[in-house]
Amino acid sequence: MKKILSRIGLGLLLLLIISIGVCFYIGQFNYAYSLMILLLFVFGGMGAIYKLKNDEYMYDGPGSGRSAREEYEQYTR
Repeated sequence: MKKILSRIGLGLLLLLIISIGVCFYIGQFNYAYSLMILLLFVFGGMGAIYKLKNDEYMYDGPGSGRSAREEYEQYTR
């Protein structure tokens, strides 16, 4: 399911970039700039999600105060 959703997301991202180029070509600059702002929000949201996942990993990841036995049990479940 994750693979399908990532392909759909990449397809929509590619469609958005192509539509920005088409809008500049046909002279619809307002639409092109608004699509560029939308693209900026998409990349900003993706960055925020990745930062949140990284912070969660750093907080709950290796070296979070657990003993070596607890870490071993976590990875061998």
